[in-house]
Amino acid sequence: MKLTARLSAVKIVDHVLKGHATHSAEEFLAPLNTQERAFAVQLSQGTLSQLPFLQGIVRQLLQTRLKAKEQVVEAILLVGLYQLSHLRTPDHAAVHESVQLAKVLKKMWAVKLLNACLRRFIREQQALVAQLEPYEAAAHPEWLFAEIQSQWRDQCAEIIAANNHVGPLCLRVNRQKIDRLSYSKKLEQESIKHDCGTLSEDCIRLTNPTPVASLPGFQEGLVSVQDEAAQLASTLIDAQRVTIALDACAAPGGKSCHLKERYPHIDLTSRDIDTKRLIKVRENADRLGLSFTIEAAPDSPGSAKYDFILTDAPCSGSGVIRRHPDIKALRTREDLMQFHEQQVTILKNLWMELKPSGQLLYVTCSIFDQENDNTIAAFLSTEPSARYDVLQVNWGEATRFGRQLLPQIDGTDGLYYAKLSKAE
Repeated sequence: MKLTARLSAVKIVDHVLKGHATHSAEEFLAPLNTQERAFAVQLSQGTLSQLPFLQGIVRQLLQTRLKAKEQVVEAILLVGLYQLSHLRTPDHAAVHESVQLAKVLKKMWAVKLLNACLRRFIREQQALVAQLEPYEAAAHPEWLFAEIQSQWRDQCAEIIAANNHVGPLCLRVNRQKIDRLSYSKKLEQESIKHDCGTLSEDCIRLTNPTPVASLPGFQEGLVSVQDEAAQLASTLIDAQRVTIALDACAAPGGKSCHLKERYPHIDLTSRDIDTKRLIKVRENADRLGLSFTIEAAPDSPGSAKYDFILTDAPCSGSGVIRRHPDIKALRTREDLMQFHEQQVTILKNLWMELKPSGQLLYVTCSIFDQENDNTIAAFLSTEPSARYDVLQVNWGEATRFGRQLLPQIDGTDGLYYAKLSKAE
C-alpha cells in the first residue's frame, strides 16, 4: 500500500512542478483504495505545503540542478524529505521507499543520488535547516513571503503559520432540511467531535478530519462542506429587497446553494464561464434538493434585470493556500496584476446587468490589495453610478472599501468582501 500511495503522491508533486494544479491530477489517485488515497493526498498536499522549505534543502544537497526531463527524481526527493522532516516515518523506511520509487520509475541512475541525499539530510538536518533563507524557513516562495510582510506586517507570523497548517473542515447545515442544533445532535450520536461556528449561524466546525461520505445525512443533503468565511456571503444580501439574483462566478456552487437554502423565494441564476464545472453545481443542487437556473456565462452582458449580483472573482487564492498548497508553486507576483485587470473587466460587464438601486457583492479569496481594495478603487474611478457601502459587520479587518478576513489556524480562510450599490 505504502509504495503505491507514495508513487501517486510523487506523480502529483511532479504534475504540479510542471505547472499544473492538483485538481487536474485525479488520474493519479483513481487506482487507489480509500486508505491509499487518503495517504497519497496527505503526502502530496503536505509536500506542496512545505515546498519552498524542501526546495531550500534540495538546493543545498544537490551541487547542480537536475535537468527538466529528470524532474520526477526531484519529486521523489521532495516527498522523501517531507517524510523525514514533517512526518513520523522511520528514517530507513523513507529512504528505502524513495529508492524503490526510483526503480519503479526506471530511474536507476538516481538510486545512489537519492540514497546519499536523504542520508545526508538525516545526518545534517539541523545544520541544513539553519542555512535556509527566511522565506524558505517559512515555507513560502520569496515573492509571497515579501508580499505578506509588506501588506500584513503585524499579522505576518499568524498568516504564515495558518498557510502551513491544514484548515479545519467546516460544514454548512442545509436549513431547508434541518437546523444546526438538530444536526449537531446527529454528530454527537456518531461521536464526531465538533463545535458551532461563531460567524455563520449555519456553520459547524469538525474537530478532526472526517470523510464526508461518512457524515450523517450527507448524501441526503443535510450538510455541505464550505469554509465559514465563504458562508458569510449569504449574510450580506438584503433579502427583503431582492427578487432576482445572479451568482456570476458560481462553480462549484457553494454560495449559490447557500443563497437558495437561506432565501428560497429568490429567483436565482447560477453562472460560470467553465461549463464543465457547472456540472458540479448541478450535482450539488440536486443532492441538496434545491432548484435554480444554471447557465454558462454569455459572450456579452445581458440586460439590467438583477437586484443583486454576487461575484466571487477569479484571484490568486492567497487566502486559501492551506487548502490549495499548489498555489505556492503555481502563482507569481505578476499574477496579482493580471487578476486585478480581469476583475475590473468582470465588474464592468456585470454592472450592466445590475438594476438601478441594485447591489453587487464582490468577493475574493485573496488577502492582497491588488485584487481587493485596488480593484474596487479602479472600478469606482470609471463608473459614476457606483458607490461602495460600508459593511456593518464585526468580523474581519476593516479596509478602505470592505472587510478582510485573514487565514487563522483554527478559524476562517482569508476572504475579502466589498459591497457596491448602483445609483437610481
